[in-house]
Amino acid sequence: MDTARNSTFAEFRGRYVLVKVGGTADVRKGQIGTDLRALVDAGARVVIAHGGGDALTAYLKKFGQNPSWIEGLRVTDAATRDAAILVFRDTVGPELIKHLAAAGVSAVGIAGDEPVVMHVEQQAPELGFVGRVTRIDRVRLDELTANGHVPTIAPLGVGPDGEIYNVNGDEVAEAIARTVHAAALLFLTDVPAVYDADGLPIHDLSARQAVDLMEAGVIRDGMVPKVRAAIGLLGDVDSVWIADGRRPGVLRKALLESSAGTRIVS
Repeated sequence: MDTARNSTFAEFRGRYVLVKVGGTADVRKGQIGTDLRALVDAGARVVIAHGGGDALTAYLKKFGQNPSWIEGLRVTDAATRDAAILVFRDTVGPELIKHLAAAGVSAVGIAGDEPVVMHVEQQAPELGFVGRVTRIDRVRLDELTANGHVPTIAPLGVGPDGEIYNVNGDEVAEAIARTVHAAALLFLTDVPAVYDADGLPIHDLSARQAVDLMEAGVIRDGMVPKVRAAIGLLGDVDSVWIADGRRPGVLRKALLESSAGTRIVS
């Protein structure tokens, strides 16, 4: 074990750190595998929640299907849900694990529905097969992280009707972080920070300011679920960040230097 490499992450020993990635780009470009390995070596319990919306959209467009959205959430009919299962399980998840393995991270892929880690209910009839998380079964997460493995969770859950639902990856990360009382949650995205109405990056974003910016349409589209999830975690998770997953060393810069992206504060 490289003591010099992991000593700075010692404060996270025995505690959960959640990282939400949109897909494999955050791992390839930002090289987050190195920081994830250091966190695990320091004794942190690391969990990755991944999305894959871009990959799903590209897959659907090959067959002439164009996505529609309501408040940043994909409308998911049965065919779109089946495509999501295929893309998340067979493309995004395995690619992500491959890149993590190259960095020495022992990642274990888990589709939230198999075995049932994530229980959901339908979020809204107009969204179709889109689930809202009602319960996370943390037993397997505890077992894997206790042995130095990194659960890598696909955004799929099971409803009370036995159907599989597509779940927004940001909401997955929020639900897991709350369940395990995480020390930190980092939402990695493709922009450096959350911006104000003048286009300037915000380092510390308060809940009140976030609500105002969402109501004004400044915070919009895919950033809305991230910011809502972050606000919902205030008081349950020590720190929540929205940062650029393409930036090398972004986990270290956020967790140890407070110098990356936007931190959500009360």
